[in-house]
Amino acid sequence: MKRFTIFVILVLAFITIDIFGVNPANSETVSVTRVDLYNQQKLVKSVVFAIGLNQYFVDGNTEGVTIDAKPFLQERRTFLPVRFLSNALGVEDRYIAWEDSTAKVTLISKNRVEMLIGQKTIFSNGTPKEIDVAPLLKSAEGRTYLPARYVAEALGYDVVWDEATQTVLCWPKGEARPDVSAVVTKVVEEKRKAEAAQNPQLPPNLLPTDKSEGKPEEVRQLEGIFGIETAPYRSSWVYAPVWEKSTWDDDVRKLANQNKHRSYFAIDYDTKINSMYVNIQWIRNLSDIREVELDLSPVEKVINWNFPNQPDKVQEIMAYAWEVAEKTRVTNRMDRAPLREYFIDNRKVTIQSIGLCFVRVIVREGD
Repeated sequence: MKRFTIFVILVLAFITIDIFGVNPANSETVSVTRVDLYNQQKLVKSVVFAIGLNQYFVDGNTEGVTIDAKPFLQERRTFLPVRFLSNALGVEDRYIAWEDSTAKVTLISKNRVEMLIGQKTIFSNGTPKEIDVAPLLKSAEGRTYLPARYVAEALGYDVVWDEATQTVLCWPKGEARPDVSAVVTKVVEEKRKAEAAQNPQLPPNLLPTDKSEGKPEEVRQLEGIFGIETAPYRSSWVYAPVWEKSTWDDDVRKLANQNKHRSYFAIDYDTKINSMYVNIQWIRNLSDIREVELDLSPVEKVINWNFPNQPDKVQEIMAYAWEVAEKTRVTNRMDRAPLREYFIDNRKVTIQSIGLCFVRVIVREGD
């Protein structure tokens, strides 16, 4: 038994590798790093990244981890600096390596992940997978940026993107999706505070607010459906993306340009007349909208929420909503489908295309 124990210890001692000429990422002094290929690090329960916010949130904690760079969108993918992304996903600095000669990043946790600057391939335990973006090297910063989705998936996480809040959620593959609604609320609040500080002329519907008292239960339910936070404006509770502000700075213009290939939604819940408006819109700096990708899922969510026991009516409404939106898109707004109304359970649903909307859906009480 004693000899067997000694043998096991010797075997375990050799289950390591030396990577010669490999430096920890962003380091210029260490030439050799020893990494344990069989490090069975426990995956964190959840991580939330937010575009334009220099914090990330771990395990549902609303106290974010502050970083000195902000996630950004490029080619419809979220990018973060290698160290911050890796640390957030449970990879320690000693298991992050950079190889100058090949411009290769190596991350080791439960899986060994490798990527090369400028190449649209990610290796997980030596197996290559083609992806649609490549790691970036920002020479001015001396930093490598990695696509969050592909790295997280390779390290053993499921990943979802929320367009409404511009957030990425990662959690261990195979486990139930965690509830991070408190974190998303904090993210929205922090973004609004930052926007308000940068631009005092921000429209009231986008200003940060603590006036949650008096918020109707229906509005809270609506926020939960979309993972958003509305703000009070006159008699309404309103949600709209940042590029709906009246003036754009360089950051907002860049964000608008990154998202101009697809539609977005805005919501207005007017408590005075008990009406809900859902707009599927295009970004206003577009002269030609024929190539915009339509997403009417926000309309479908609202209609299903209002009429959960009317699947046939929901299907009929959605069919016409798509017809209206498509006609506006393919004719580059030069021809609009006629307004149509539906009456369901003492409520009226109006479908139309107006202004910068592919389609507007209004649900109101009474006739």
